[in-house]
Amino acid sequence: MIGIVLVSHGGLAAGMLDAMQMIVGEQEAVAHLALHETDDVDTLVDRVGEAVDQVAGEEGTLILVDLFGASPFNASSRLAMSRGRQIEVLTGLNLPMLVELVIQRDGLTLKEAAALARQSGLGGIRTLSETLGGKSPASS
Repeated sequence: MIGIVLVSHGGLAAGMLDAMQMIVGEQEAVAHLALHETDDVDTLVDRVGEAVDQVAGEEGTLILVDLFGASPFNASSRLAMSRGRQIEVLTGLNLPMLVELVIQRDGLTLKEAAALARQSGLGGIRTLSETLGGKSPASS
């Protein structure tokens, strides 16, 4: 099973975990951590490493972060590049990607899990007018 670590600014990761569990129930091998204003990136690298160690699965660990290029991404990327085991980092953490990932991760490779999470995250971004087939909400 793929391990999952959520890393974000502030309480976003904890909120995502809470929302995901509300939808699909408690899940094993999922950890979360937050970057706060007083934290430094070196300490965050260590904290992400500890979280990865807690949830690491045979197929590897997928780290979901909020923003590309920001401290959670940078710390997670440094860890992924320094470790000998399988770690992938995916940005744009959102609830559709997390829910789909925990539902389908059994039996997936790390590469497959990352692709599924990315596709689900992108697919979860929609507008109401798109959903209504181009009609404006007021004209329905």
